[in-house]
Amino acid sequence: MFVKRAIYLGLSFLVVFAIVIVAEAKPKPVKITDLKVGSKLPYEVGPSLEKGTKYYIDRDYTVVEMPKELVGIQFIMTANNDKKSTGDGFVTFKVNKPSIIWICRDSRGDEEKGGKPPEWLEKGYEKQLDGKDPLAIEVTDGGMGTFNLWKAEVKAGKVAIGGNADKPATGQSSNYLILVEEDQSASVDPAAKLTTTWSTIKSQ
Repeated sequence: MFVKRAIYLGLSFLVVFAIVIVAEAKPKPVKITDLKVGSKLPYEVGPSLEKGTKYYIDRDYTVVEMPKELVGIQFIMTANNDKKSTGDGFVTFKVNKPSIIWICRDSRGDEEKGGKPPEWLEKGYEKQLDGKDPLAIEVTDGGMGTFNLWKAEVKAGKVAIGGNADKPATGQSSNYLILVEEDQSASVDPAAKLTTTWSTIKSQ
């Protein structure tokens, strides 16, 4: 009986962790509403971002390569004509669940290439790294080459994003892209799953 329970316990832990890994392997969309843009240009909520996806409403640039953990992520198609945008809350929208917001910034506007990001990005978001290099999305815009990725966790409700050229931003020549996914760590508690599994085991 002890051996049977030990085997069941081991398998149950593997199943729980497999569920968590699978759940985190693919970004989950959230409901995005009340999308408003300072320029009044018709930004769109795209279904998913992957290789070959067009990401601006006013340019034909597409994605060449992207981090595999982000393939299929929900995104907001911005306008490259807004590359000189300024102002708090230049883009606002609402999300119905705790979410992770990714800002894809023109790599020319980051320090590695002599640029400087806007204050709202540096203070409110964390730049993501792949080893010592920026985590990036490669695109067909040859002048830019890549977007660097910054992210922040937000609660359900209103999200406000500043302008691409807000001070002290320098170096950027293309507008940012916005990625949105459910913050699964906020809605799934692995400890609770383990507690439930352990209770089930004890009842056997």
